[in-house]
Amino acid sequence: MVDMNNFFFDPEGSLGFMTFTTSRLMAAFLRRRMAQAGIDLTGEQWGVMVFVWNRGAIGQDELAHALCMDKTGMSRLLATMEGKGLVTRNPDPADARRRAVRATKQGDALKERCRAVAEEALVLLLKDVSPQDHATCMRVLATVKETLRTADR
Repeated sequence: MVDMNNFFFDPEGSLGFMTFTTSRLMAAFLRRRMAQAGIDLTGEQWGVMVFVWNRGAIGQDELAHALCMDKTGMSRLLATMEGKGLVTRNPDPADARRRAVRATKQGDALKERCRAVAEEALVLLLKDVSPQDHATCMRVLATVKETLRTADR
């Protein structure tokens, strides 16, 4: 029980602090692993590529929502990825206001190498976590995420 009279902030007991720092560490770890494999891809860029590879094409706004990014940040990220030759953004023929993000041939060529690196990294990161604990963690985070998405509506 926390003594609220003497409570300031316990970072190690904070869900926000723990998820934030763990996410940063995981992203840095993945980037190092990608670099060791000769792949120039950040954690954020990996997230974009996963959605693009899984969907074939995805709207820029939909991608921003899925990755919990603002439109400006997503636009900058995609501009960087276009500069690397990984994705293209084109007007959607069904709705000119919507921009569809697709992988280029160069981006598609990275798919299996990236998947292998990410899978190896995840196996290593979860080696001391039981499948039950992993499932519980995922359920808890999904619940908190949904609460956060709907909290300010």
